[in-house]
Amino acid sequence: MGLAQVGDRYRYPMTQYRIDYGDEDNRVTETIDADQIVSEDGVVVFFKGDDAVLRVNEEHLHNGDELPIERT
Repeated sequence: MGLAQVGDRYRYPMTQYRIDYGDEDNRVTETIDADQIVSEDGVVVFFKGDDAVLRVNEEHLHNGDELPIERT
């Protein structure tokens, strides 16, 4: 994946991911733009650059096996 210039900065292009999360009574499906997905201590974090845009407890992420999650 190549870098894209944004103003005077370079960033990796965003990828859209469909995510399905929540508990049994409150399940949500949405599309989110992120350039990195990281799991640390049972929490999956979706990043846009340096900004965390969504944090989900791994146990509430129903389609985690479909996502390119980096494990730390």
